[in-house]
Amino acid sequence: MTVDTNSDAMQADISSLESKRQILQRIVEITKAIETMQDSLNAMLVLGVDSKEMPEDALNLYSSLSDSLRNLPVSRIKQYFNNLELILKGQLEKILSYSGLDYSSAEGIEFISLSSGDSEENPCALLDEFKRTAQTAVSLRVLLRKRGVTTPGSPIPVAPSLLKQQLQHLDRQERQQRAKAKEKVVEMQDDVKMMLENPDYPDAMKQVLKGVVDNLQRDIGLLDRGASLSKLSFVMESDEILGVEEEIEIEEIEIGAVEEAPADMGFSAAASRWLNSPWDVSWDEITNDKKP
Repeated sequence: MTVDTNSDAMQADISSLESKRQILQRIVEITKAIETMQDSLNAMLVLGVDSKEMPEDALNLYSSLSDSLRNLPVSRIKQYFNNLELILKGQLEKILSYSGLDYSSAEGIEFISLSSGDSEENPCALLDEFKRTAQTAVSLRVLLRKRGVTTPGSPIPVAPSLLKQQLQHLDRQERQQRAKAKEKVVEMQDDVKMMLENPDYPDAMKQVLKGVVDNLQRDIGLLDRGASLSKLSFVMESDEILGVEEEIEIEEIEIGAVEEAPADMGFSAAASRWLNSPWDVSWDEITNDKKP
């Protein structure tokens, strides 16, 4: 087998792996959106009960509040809460339209397409904003309770039974997506093991592939234990910290770029670099990335 033929065969392996990684990425994105909606609707249920009846996990949100917020006068805290309450009521109908989708159908693909495109209305961005707003509103009620101020449940514009029904639907959707994710991870692991058995792959490349197998095995363990899909290999996510200033601000998190590769980078080096890159880096970006 010639060097060119070797490269062509390895290129085919990488292309197949990239295709499956893109499918897995879509599954992860859908599942993260589902998890966000679950957190949001649970927060809305908590907002609907008297502060004396708030569950323990909601009370734990107090630790996420900044010192500056904890020291605000009660009147200002109430003002912030009222503002957030209005925002949530205005957005809830849209959130419920998303939480009612069937994410095993074409609707799920369209949902992610809108979220990754240039549309003015980005569903995933709206979901993230709603979750932060809802959890911050809950934390403000917790803060008021810590100050000895009881608050009645907020009048939610929909029946709590509808929120619970949507949560049951989302739970089924999440289980379906997690099963798909595990299936795809196992497929990828089998593919990489076959690549390792190919004698034409250089030793340096095989070392990287062994690391990929180990990561995928770790992913399978995480899925079996019910961990969030955001913890899977290649997935990069930053923790969100609740806080309120004069206005609700969404913190922008900057992810470091992948180092530039030399113009004469060979296939093995490029493949190794791609396998160690986050999911938003495609194979074309690696191979087309040249120094000026």
